[in-house]
Amino acid sequence: MEEYQHPLFFEAKELTDREKEKVRRHFQKKRDSGGGDCGMIEKVGDNIFKICFKEKEDQERVLQRKFHTISLPSGELHLTVSRTNSPKTPKPFDQPSTSYSQTFKKENTKGLEKIFKTDVFLLYYLRDNPKAFKVLEKQLSAISCKVELDFDEEEAVVRGDVEKGPGGAFGSAAESWELQVDKVFIGLTESYVCYHVVDPKLGKILLQELSFVTDNIKVYKEDGYAVVVGEVQAVKERIAILEKRLPTRKELPLEEKQFKLVEEEFSREMCAHFPEVKILRGNVNLIILEGPDKEVQLGVTKFEELLKKIKEKRVKLSTTLMTFMTSSGVISKYQTRFQHSLRNAVALEVGSDLLLSSLSSDALDEAEAAVLRELSEVTVQLQGAAALPPDLDKVKEVLIKAKNEANLRERRVDVSFISVTSGAAMTKVQLIGYSENVNKLREVLQDYQMNQVSTQEVLNLPNPDMIDSFDKILGLIGMKPTEVTLKALHFPYPCVLVSGPHCLVQETKRGLISTLASLTSDTLVLDGPGAQHYFQREGKVSKELVESSCHVLITAQQGVQSRNVNTRSQSISNPGPSSVTPPLSMSRQRFSSVGSMAVNKTNLEIKLGSLVDEQVNVLVVPILNRKLTATKIGKCLLSKAGNTLKSKFESVAANCTLCPGDVLQVDGPPSLSCSKIFFIECLPWDGVRGQSVQALGNGLKRCLDLCVQQGLSSVAFPVIGPGVVLKYPLREAIQALTENIRQFGSSAPSGSLATIRIVIKPDYPDSEECYHDVYGQLSLNMNQGGQAIFRSLTTDLEEVTITVGGGVKLQLVFGDITNEITDAVVNTTDFTNFSDDGVCKDILTVAGPDVEAELKAAKVNRGDVLVSQSGSFPCDAILHVCGERDAGLIEQLVCRIIDHCETFGFESVAIPAICAGVGGLDPGVVAGAIFRGVKAATSSTPLYSLTKIRLVLIKINVFLAFKEEAMQMFATAVINRAPVHQFSQAPQQQPPLSMNADLSIVRTISTSHQSIFQFLGLSREDVDDAMIKLNNLYEAQCSTQTLKKAELEGITQDDMNDLTQLVETLGLYMQMNQGDLMVSGLKDGVGQVTQMINAFQHDCLRRQMRVREEEDLYGRVAWCILGHNGNWERFPKTATYDLEINDIARGIVDAQAIQWTVDRQRMEATRPLSGHTAKLKRLENLPDFTPPLYWDNMAKDKNLMVVALQPSSVEYQTVKEAFKRTVPKTVMKIERLQNVHLRRAYEVQKKHISDKNGQTHGAGEKLLYHGTTQDNCDSIMKTGFNRRFAGQNATAYGLGTYFAVHASYSAHPTYSKPAMDGTQLMFVARVLTGIYTQGRSDMKVPPPLSDQQPHERYDSVVDKMDNPNMYVVFHDNQAYPDYLITFK
Repeated sequence: MEEYQHPLFFEAKELTDREKEKVRRHFQKKRDSGGGDCGMIEKVGDNIFKICFKEKEDQERVLQRKFHTISLPSGELHLTVSRTNSPKTPKPFDQPSTSYSQTFKKENTKGLEKIFKTDVFLLYYLRDNPKAFKVLEKQLSAISCKVELDFDEEEAVVRGDVEKGPGGAFGSAAESWELQVDKVFIGLTESYVCYHVVDPKLGKILLQELSFVTDNIKVYKEDGYAVVVGEVQAVKERIAILEKRLPTRKELPLEEKQFKLVEEEFSREMCAHFPEVKILRGNVNLIILEGPDKEVQLGVTKFEELLKKIKEKRVKLSTTLMTFMTSSGVISKYQTRFQHSLRNAVALEVGSDLLLSSLSSDALDEAEAAVLRELSEVTVQLQGAAALPPDLDKVKEVLIKAKNEANLRERRVDVSFISVTSGAAMTKVQLIGYSENVNKLREVLQDYQMNQVSTQEVLNLPNPDMIDSFDKILGLIGMKPTEVTLKALHFPYPCVLVSGPHCLVQETKRGLISTLASLTSDTLVLDGPGAQHYFQREGKVSKELVESSCHVLITAQQGVQSRNVNTRSQSISNPGPSSVTPPLSMSRQRFSSVGSMAVNKTNLEIKLGSLVDEQVNVLVVPILNRKLTATKIGKCLLSKAGNTLKSKFESVAANCTLCPGDVLQVDGPPSLSCSKIFFIECLPWDGVRGQSVQALGNGLKRCLDLCVQQGLSSVAFPVIGPGVVLKYPLREAIQALTENIRQFGSSAPSGSLATIRIVIKPDYPDSEECYHDVYGQLSLNMNQGGQAIFRSLTTDLEEVTITVGGGVKLQLVFGDITNEITDAVVNTTDFTNFSDDGVCKDILTVAGPDVEAELKAAKVNRGDVLVSQSGSFPCDAILHVCGERDAGLIEQLVCRIIDHCETFGFESVAIPAICAGVGGLDPGVVAGAIFRGVKAATSSTPLYSLTKIRLVLIKINVFLAFKEEAMQMFATAVINRAPVHQFSQAPQQQPPLSMNADLSIVRTISTSHQSIFQFLGLSREDVDDAMIKLNNLYEAQCSTQTLKKAELEGITQDDMNDLTQLVETLGLYMQMNQGDLMVSGLKDGVGQVTQMINAFQHDCLRRQMRVREEEDLYGRVAWCILGHNGNWERFPKTATYDLEINDIARGIVDAQAIQWTVDRQRMEATRPLSGHTAKLKRLENLPDFTPPLYWDNMAKDKNLMVVALQPSSVEYQTVKEAFKRTVPKTVMKIERLQNVHLRRAYEVQKKHISDKNGQTHGAGEKLLYHGTTQDNCDSIMKTGFNRRFAGQNATAYGLGTYFAVHASYSAHPTYSKPAMDGTQLMFVARVLTGIYTQGRSDMKVPPPLSDQQPHERYDSVVDKMDNPNMYVVFHDNQAYPDYLITFK
């Protein structure tokens, strides 16, 4: 920078940024370096650095000291500063430097003053040496001056009085005075020197030598060095004496093996000639010589001469022998031996060769001879049977036993076996080790090969099929046992391996060849595989009797395709051949179970992220006026896909006409993970009844239909509309998207579309609100009429459970900690501010004033956990902590929280993201700290009480950060996600087949394989006799049965499948002939088929009766199960019937085809495999009223019931989260209002409005808010909202009942008047807004829809048509008080 214009240079090694900053701070401190304000350090050349000062005086003071010592983490740094960029490195003892002084003259009317910038150590010297100071004073006194020493400013101030001359006081007399003062100070600086001693050793001697300091010589200690001040000649003499006392120290690098070779000789020479030199060992590869300089240098020369005398010799050995020497300890053994037993020490080193080193050639020769003599390697080739198992195994056993005996005390020999694959099989044995032991093992091997080897030969069979029954063939021919082993082999081809002594093997082989060639064989073919089944089971004994009586062997062969059997399906109306139809197991999917509907196989997903990063078949993107970049999503898409997408989009758009709601299809470019992009032409928001909503709905529907038509399996939607371009209200945009998804799921089959994904950006201000609304709407849409219309609903914010140390479950939960019901709850606070928004305020509001008072009175040290009473909070205790924005402290606090839970016997604890909210710490840092604390606490000591740790996270970005950190830190742990709706393919009950059914879909079953038997005997006569007997046995067991067409009525598809499976299992024929079913085969099998048909007919009658009973019960009773999303789902008719009559031993199946076991006493259902449980409830319908599924059961004579919701329930959390989006106050309780009369009237009105408006507008049911007081509350709960009380608060938009879109409006004290204890009341109401228009204060009823139809009126009015905040209704039954919220 231009303000730093006074440079200095110094030389140093490479400096890190941190070291540069340390050096800069040194030069900034005037006390340390004489410097001042300076710039950054710059590198200007090899090891040359520059620093510039703002003031010239600062530069001069630094230059005056010249030498600077700075302490760095790597050691002390000694610098010499210079005006030029080529500074010289200082010697250990620098030359004396003359003290520098710079003068400044100050003139005034009373006298003269001059300032001399002087080395501070010279000032110290004048202070401490009275004699020298008096001399200076005397010299200045002679010219009428006085001197004052300023140690802080490092200057001497001279003042004097001069009479005014002819030219005035500031003329020639002043100049003369200044010259005289300069002369005095020049003499001072020439007489004395400040000598900086930078060598640490010299400085240490200097400070320890007390006699060095005299009256005329002073020593001052500075940081890292010493300064000697005195008369020039005296200082030089003393420094020269001091330098002579420094010993010389020389470090000699070397290799350890070299030192061992010369150590003895070198020590002897040094003791004899240079006894004053010490020999010190540094690290392994260093020795140090210390002593007089001359003798040290001579010692170095002697050492180098000895190293040059070392001789080397390379000995060529095999790699395997070198390996043995290295691994068996031979090298160390020889090292020890050659170090002392030879005339000179010899070192060994193993590399590519064995390297010997020594000072003596004779010693090298002796060592080489010893190695070659005592170690050897031998390879022996095994031949014949000895090279193959089992003889090879015996060879190995013998050699390994001999080796183990030799190596009993030390490793003496190694044995290895080498297989040679090229050519004939061959094995080599390699013996390596001490020659004595190698020779002994070679003798053992040669003895075995000569005396104990056996042989093997292969016998080829005349018929390869004989291999499977070779043992029985040996019995048939009467083969006697001998020393020869016969082994049947399938690989590499069917043969027999003959093994044993060589002479016996040849004899046995010749005898077998002759006998096998004389046998007779033949084949018997019987229709259908039933013959094989029979003779393998019931007829097995009969077959064995034929074998023994006829002296034959009968084996069943694999069947072949029969040419006489029709393998294609037959049509009843057309007996001729037709195309093959799918098997019955596939056709079964055409039917639905009784009382249920087909389940759509589409999965719903909510993803948090960017739409452009999704990996799906289709991305859906909004556009405006055919412009790709009109919306933010379009811009992001173009940014990632580039010009390729732009050109494709423009090409397609140029060739078509787009109207609002039309969809433009563009192929996805390679840079995006999709195959297609659907662009919806949208309109900006123009109201609920405007064209924008209709256009968006048409576009969304068109996208889903296109996915089905084109066979696409996945599609990703953003929430289209709430941006700055289209300006939809968030709720209206979500309503449009979720409603079209619901209609898609409930209307037509989803085809190939398996996944519909909604993508929400997690970092927007309204992301949480958007997520909750989308999730809530989709949860409501999962079922329709008590039946599931989607397979599952999953989200990135599902609860994650991790099994950590000791089996403790660590759960990540996206939610509000005030909804937790764990044994202990953790509150994060600074113990000072309790009213700031955040976790602390929410918890204390629920807990009550007593807990807050206890917290205010407490004195808590850093890192402590304060345990308080729980007050009104539904837990046993509250643990208060302060993380102080310190990750290390948070980790310690988590450990202590877990320790406290163990101490108090708590089984569960809920912990927030400590310091990640108001505290401001990065969520990832907090997650890492908490996870480390959990890991440490759960793995260090066993936990006997605590089994569950819940981390409750209220913000999306915090939850995602914790989830990402968990996946990394617990990568090997057992991680489970919360269960979701998943529909399995459970068996479905089938409707009966009628006479009018198309029986051509039933495949004609005719067994298409034959039973083949192979006969092998000693003569032709035996074989023929056996074949006749076996055929007669089978024919005697067969029969045929024909089932008439009338007998097949009522048989279901499942029945037909079971029948088909039985026929195939028993090996029977089954053919359709003009509606009749003919079954042929073994008698027992045909009888089983007949019995099954009779049982089917009885089952049909029972099913018809059951269907009528289920229908009747389903209209009177509703059995429900609490789904994962918190919604009650109605069981189908069959499950309802089983639950009502308590026929639940085999479990029940819900509307999603999920199997459950039921405990009616506890009203609880359990999934058998996962163990997941769900609550059950039973509702009774009134003759004229069906209560909503989320109501609790009510007595028949009871019309009103107020149900307090549990804070842990999804229903409570859903209502609370919607309330808290706009109201920061704390919810005390939420009650559900069940008023039969009011709800009955409301449902009638809902149907009336829905029928009137049609499907386009419908009833427009919305959940809105209405503030109230305690006085009005009871009246509303009992009689509903009464428009006659209109005007109590406001009538700006008509004389009706007012409802707010946002809870914050109704929470105002004007509408929700606080009670004495500060609590307020607010209704969450279901309101039928229908078709609405702008309201006016004079309206008593809504205005007509048109002048032509004055009796057809709007259903409600609003405060503004564009994104209404207030709805007003004029019919009492048009709103129902659903929930009552008490808050504070």
